[in-house]
Amino acid sequence: MNNKNNFYYSITDIMGYNALFNYIIGERGVGKTFSAKEYVINKFIKKGEQFVYVRRYNTELEEAVGTSTKQKFFEQIITAGKFKEHKLTNTKDTFKIDGNICGYAIALSTSMILKSTSFDKVTTIIFDEFIIDKGCYHYLPNEVESFLELYETIARLRNVKVLFLGNAISSSNPYFLYFDLSLPYNSTHKIFKNGEILVNYIKNENYRAVKKASRFGKLIAGTKYSEYAIDNVMFRDSNTFVKKKSGNCKFYFKLKYQGTIYGIWLQPKENVIYISYDYDEKCPIEFVVELDDHNEVTFLLRSRTSVHIQNLIYYYQNSLMRFESQKIKNEFIKVMYKFIKY
Repeated sequence: MNNKNNFYYSITDIMGYNALFNYIIGERGVGKTFSAKEYVINKFIKKGEQFVYVRRYNTELEEAVGTSTKQKFFEQIITAGKFKEHKLTNTKDTFKIDGNICGYAIALSTSMILKSTSFDKVTTIIFDEFIIDKGCYHYLPNEVESFLELYETIARLRNVKVLFLGNAISSSNPYFLYFDLSLPYNSTHKIFKNGEILVNYIKNENYRAVKKASRFGKLIAGTKYSEYAIDNVMFRDSNTFVKKKSGNCKFYFKLKYQGTIYGIWLQPKENVIYISYDYDEKCPIEFVVELDDHNEVTFLLRSRTSVHIQNLIYYYQNSLMRFESQKIKNEFIKVMYKFIKY
């Protein structure tokens, strides 16, 4: 998706897919936020369309935006010599171009007070650092619903596009779990919800090569942090519970979820269940948990009544479940999240 001749990331390519929610995940410093700012500045200059910049907490917002006496939001844009013919300024909650308001800064944690506010000219929302790492910040309770409430306040039945920008921390975040999203493993992007959601997993080889050749790149070469900061490998997606099944496992049942068939295998000696892409093709019974997967030859299960699902929940909650690959783990954890939630 990204032009290989470009050193930094450009957001314009994915906008051609016309998705409503765009989840953009890339290594640090590749230019996600810079490109998003360029995009909304151009939209205001050319069409008068405004934007909203979102961070989770007020402290994060102040760090990213600054104040009227210490303006930060446009700092990189100005330093790079962009939009020299225009005056870019900001206060703690508004952004201006040539003295005219072009955007607003909002903290998600306090966004409920905005329900009566009008954002009629806003056509783009930037949610920066939507994935967070371990530390002093935490996801909000019911965070996704909080964001959807904010979106409804801003959009008011209009097609306002959202740019969710994040570093490669973990694919097991509230937004991916809520919408059943996954990373594209053989491409730079993947479409969900009939084209309304796009996940862009940045692969900028030119940027990576230059960063690896830097002194810092050489210093961290071969480390887990290098994989995250340079190669865009999910930092917190560990290999825990990832293990190949042994030859004496017994096939338990087939489970189909969102078009993918998983084989559920039991290792009786260890009392461990393995989740695999392998399954017994002769087995006539195929279980499903979603109506979209249900057909004439499947059995629809409900987590509260099915012994099969209750067994999966038991093995998962007691650390007795293994996945044959990281990809299977990332996918199937969403299945378990669905079972436990409902």
